[in-house]
This record gives sequence, C-alpha cells and structure tokens, in this order.
Amino acid sequence: MSQIQSWSDISDTSISDVGVRQQHRPSENFKFYSNTYEANQSLTIKASHGFRVYVLTGSCALNVNGQVVELEAEQFIQLKDGSYTCDTGSEGLSIVKVFNAAKSTAAKK
Repeated sequence: MSQIQSWSDISDTSISDVGVRQQHRPSENFKFYSNTYEANQSLTIKASHGFRVYVLTGSCALNVNGQVVELEAEQFIQLKDGSYTCDTGSEGLSIVKVFNAAKSTAAKK
C-alpha cells in the first residue's frame, strides 16, 4: 500500500492548488482536478489509472484495499487505479487529484 507523505517533505511553501500544480511540470503532462466536499460525506473516488491525492484542507478516511487510511491537510498519497470510498471529516475536505496525462494516453493506445 502507498505511504502517506507530508507536503513539507517536498515543498517549503504552504500547500495550495497552485503549489500542487508547480510540483508537476510540465503542466501539459498532467491532469488536475480540484474538489471540495461538505463535512461528514461518503463519496467514491474512481480512476482507470494511478493518481495522487493532495489534501489542501480538512481530512478524510480512504478505504484502500480494505484498510482505512487517514489523510489530513498538507498530506498526500499515491494510489493505483480503482475505486476508493472516501469519508470526509467534520470540517469538510478540499483535495487536488493529479493524473499523469502521458501515462493515461499511453494506456489508451
């Protein structure tokens, strides 16, 4: 299973949508999806190829291969393709999902 990583391990600035985008260059090689969810919601995150989830604000519990992984603000995780149940915390959740566009294009060929 992928390990939770801290934003401070890869950047000296506060986490933000812009900061996440700056970590993935050139930007045309990546697809970015920003989402905000209300508190105490259960949702499904699906992807047909691997991706990274950055938590900008709030917290969530992700079900990854039957194990619950707790993510808090300024943390991120690399996930494989699949479907993940995500329960948002009591303060809601703001995330950025990043997909490598080059890999997803190659997978379609």
